[in-house]
Amino acid sequence: MSGCWDRRPQCWERRHPRLLLSAKTILAEAAGKDACAPSKRNSFFRPVETARRLAFFTWLCVTLLGAATVDAKPPSIIKVEPPSWWAGHSINPVRLLIHGENLINALVVSKSPAITPSDVRVNERGTYLFVNLSIDPAAQAGPYVLNVETSEGSVPFRFAVNPPLDPSKNFQGINSNDCIYLIMIDRFSDGDPSNDSPAGAPPAATNRHNARAYHGGDLRGVINHLSYLKDLGVTAVWLTPWYDNWNGLHTCDRPWCPSTYYHGYHAIDYYGVEDHFGDMSTLKELVEKAHSMGLKVIQDQVANHIGSEHPWVSDPPLANWFHGTMQKHELNRFQNSVLLSPHGSPAQVRNTLDGWFSDDMPDMNQDEPEVARYEIQNSLWWVGMTGIDGIRQDTIQYIPRFFIRDLSNALHRQYPRMWMVGEVFERDAAQTSFFIGGHTGWDGIDTNLDSVFDFALWSKSLDVFTNHEPVRALQDQLKYDALYPDPSKITVFANNHDTARFMSLEGATLNGLKLHLAFILSTRGIPQLYVGEEIGMQGRGDPDNRRDFPGGFPGDPHNAFTSNGRSAAEQGMWQWTHDWINLRKKHSAIQNGLLTDLYADEDSYVFSRRNDEEALVVIINRSSSARKLSINVKGFAEGSVLKAILGQSNSTVVRQNKIEVDAPPTSAVAYVVTKPGGSQE
Repeated sequence: MSGCWDRRPQCWERRHPRLLLSAKTILAEAAGKDACAPSKRNSFFRPVETARRLAFFTWLCVTLLGAATVDAKPPSIIKVEPPSWWAGHSINPVRLLIHGENLINALVVSKSPAITPSDVRVNERGTYLFVNLSIDPAAQAGPYVLNVETSEGSVPFRFAVNPPLDPSKNFQGINSNDCIYLIMIDRFSDGDPSNDSPAGAPPAATNRHNARAYHGGDLRGVINHLSYLKDLGVTAVWLTPWYDNWNGLHTCDRPWCPSTYYHGYHAIDYYGVEDHFGDMSTLKELVEKAHSMGLKVIQDQVANHIGSEHPWVSDPPLANWFHGTMQKHELNRFQNSVLLSPHGSPAQVRNTLDGWFSDDMPDMNQDEPEVARYEIQNSLWWVGMTGIDGIRQDTIQYIPRFFIRDLSNALHRQYPRMWMVGEVFERDAAQTSFFIGGHTGWDGIDTNLDSVFDFALWSKSLDVFTNHEPVRALQDQLKYDALYPDPSKITVFANNHDTARFMSLEGATLNGLKLHLAFILSTRGIPQLYVGEEIGMQGRGDPDNRRDFPGGFPGDPHNAFTSNGRSAAEQGMWQWTHDWINLRKKHSAIQNGLLTDLYADEDSYVFSRRNDEEALVVIINRSSSARKLSINVKGFAEGSVLKAILGQSNSTVVRQNKIEVDAPPTSAVAYVVTKPGGSQE
């Protein structure tokens, strides 16, 4: 032999690395030492034995190559993610995740100079391949064909370059001018009964008598009732996740069985639309029609975890794709406050970030760069494909803060107006404020997150208007706005799909609900309502708080989508909600004005909302009796008139920095302030 094994043809080494290793080992053992370290003293290279050794070497190659030929199979492709992208995008190259079989040592070849593959990475089992695709900025929109090639064959796959959506009509973002309306898709309206039981779903998976089964609500049902939302006055629709979820039915001896993933939070395909809800074309139609009516659309995204039925669970793209495995993982102990402290126990911090919510919710590992890139691209893909205007990011505090920052930056870089709100389910303002963007935490990270939900103020408002705390508690809670860079960016909500409805709380009354909504709709921030609050729907904990909207399903005894179909109590509640939403829409001071506390006691809270254009005063009286209030309004011009524009009350005049007001029993009244000359304050 004239050289060592490593100098044999490189194509054989690339195609059969494991056989190469085996051959090296056998030859090394035959030589008594490393066969790739030639020496005159090494018997393997003695001339008298060359012929015998060469014959053995030839036999070994033929045998091993023959075995490889018998066992090897051509590559195959199951799924390509993302299936499409855009020329001129801020993310270029885009990194594809290709799921298939027999991908070891595969190459990706493009048939077009407009797309250039690079940086291929294949997992150990040969079932997932990562590859960068650089897209020429001048690439024409349309389908492109690429090949995955190995020594055993090749397989083509299609990848599309999408035409961009019009940014003047899409990606509008959300701000304090808006009012958000949360819809749980499955429980709103069944607009297309043909998708109630999709292929592979057992009949019992759709059952309106089972609170944890699918009920039939879908995207078509939302489309059919966009006019209802427009009439109510809301400006944005937040839809619970539309990712594809498992169609099966869980059976067990626990109280929550039989159950399904009707809610959408257990994704099995980050790029698929749930077939109970519709398809991509229907989703695009929904967004387009909503935009044509002046309604924005918010997608519920879930980067923290997936569902246990996802194909990744049994065959992860990388060994560290998740925090643990189905067989071995920690459950989250929800010691959430440790994330706020620079002194937090490392073990507690890791459990809070890495622990699984439950055994069937595998926790994604954003510390792995391939995971982080996959999820960021997925988020931007949904925006670009549909034209949505905002994102609600589920369970965001359990995601590393660097990832929140990187995701926020990527969204804003491509879509400058894009808005994302994070769910930090904590009744402590220190916790929620830690995650909003605009300031740097102890870890040196500014998340650049646009908004968080104000669970602290929501909780306080519930307690106040169910008579468990004095009304002054609202003012006390609002002082924690000092923790936020800009309190006007907080999303303040009436209720959501994870909380008991107001009317099912101890001490709740319809009048109390009216005051709760009036406060939420007139305080600082971005208001968010939950479907059914406008008609006083009831419902305790999950899933009772997710009852079907009356009139959205065949056979419903009454139809709350129409005024004629509502009961007197429902219509009164609907009109109240409508009026306070429209007060906000008509008055910029309510949308973005400075909030100033004017008065608070056991039963009343008075505050002003004021900007350069106007000033409004809101007076809330929880007492069942009328109250005469004397309120200091220093800063308002002497002789200014406060005229009631919503609610029953007489006008009043500023005298010596005070106003005297007769507050009706159990009331919320909004006043506009007019200066003596007739101009607005």
